Amino acid sequence: MEALSQWFWNDWFWLPRGTSFASLRETEGRYAQPRDLVALLIWGGIICVIRKVFELCLNERIAKMMGVKNKREKPKHVPILEAHFTVTSQPSDSKIAELAKKVDTSQREVERWFRKRRNFEKPDMVKKLGEAAWRFVFYLFIFAFGGVTLYDAPWLWDTEHCWIGYPQTIWPSVYYYYMFEGGFYISLLLTVTTDVRRKDFYEQIIHHIATIALISFSYISNFVRIGSLILIIHDSADVFLELAKCFMYAKKDKWADRFFALFVTSFLFTRLFLYPVFALYPSFVKLRRRIDPWPAYIIMTCFATILQGLHVFWSYLIIKMAVRVLVTGKKAKDSRSDDEDESDVE
Repeated sequence: MEALSQWFWNDWFWLPRGTSFASLRETEGRYAQPRDLVALLIWGGIICVIRKVFELCLNERIAKMMGVKNKREKPKHVPILEAHFTVTSQPSDSKIAELAKKVDTSQREVERWFRKRRNFEKPDMVKKLGEAAWRFVFYLFIFAFGGVTLYDAPWLWDTEHCWIGYPQTIWPSVYYYYMFEGGFYISLLLTVTTDVRRKDFYEQIIHHIATIALISFSYISNFVRIGSLILIIHDSADVFLELAKCFMYAKKDKWADRFFALFVTSFLFTRLFLYPVFALYPSFVKLRRRIDPWPAYIIMTCFATILQGLHVFWSYLIIKMAVRVLVTGKKAKDSRSDDEDESDVE
């Protein structure tokens, strides 16, 4: 086991030439170490527990405060239709006609029954609101924590300080900033199958994996300064998105549109300007002036590029949706959100 650990945590792979984990351990001050990733997993579990307590204690209260109720009712139990629903939730027209004869009712009634049954399987509004409220609370907390942590950091105002004196000791507050962020995205990955399913489900998984990989690789390679900039850039827009969703689920369209406009503005600014200029450029160009590339750095920049690709993809969806709102006058709706209920109107 010791041999496997030494092989995996190879200095040549994880650190630039002339640096070793042993030398970092022997140097005065705290440096990021591979063993800290165990704490990252622990924080992921802790945040899952905190979220569960939040949902149990506050979901119903938040829903009541915002006037959100579960109006969805399960359709009348019809054994023949229930049995077929387990096979397919959307039967063909010919099958609907066949089922209508078996239960002695009209095809329209059978269609309505399947529509109501499909809607009943979808997450209720209280669950949707609870998830959005939890993410809003966390993003607001972590953005504030990151702002307080980095306000006095020299690398926030001049990215050259990300590499001056590399590798640098890690501030205790930056250590916890990493633990909270990494733990949160691990918790999202652990609950992705039980959360409300979004249209971009697979892109969402790729995003979480890429984010966790970036956090892990940047931490182990002592890239915590540039990594902390990437984290705070990403957190700002999500605060507005989750708050807009809360008001959207509460049918408070004016407030939802206002916060969604703030989200669109902040998302495009942070993802298409701040991230490439103040995160990608320093990583690709400024670092190369000081240090030769090494394997972990190359992999990390690949994940950072994947993340930017997702930013461009989501920006396209958001701009497309914003144009549709301006042209048609329809209310804003996040293109990445889950599908809404099917209408019972014939």
